[in-house]
Amino acid sequence: EAFLTNFADRTKDEDVVVIDTAEYAIPGLDDDFRVIVSPWILSSLVTDRLAAYYETVTKHNLKYRRYYHQFDY
Repeated sequence: EAFLTNFADRTKDEDVVVIDTAEYAIPGLDDDFRVIVSPWILSSLVTDRLAAYYETVTKHNLKYRRYYHQFDY
């Protein structure tokens, strides 16, 4: 955590988000395996956040597929 704090301080950016996957509980997950699933947790959080931003910018709901099953491939 000290590394993250030092890194954030060096960026001089006020809009820094630090995601600690330990804050996201997974019932039944042993702490020894958290190292293995942490990238999946982070990927899910970041992908969902970017998708929400993309929807806002493009005004396109990502749950709606415009061309899905409309053409023979």
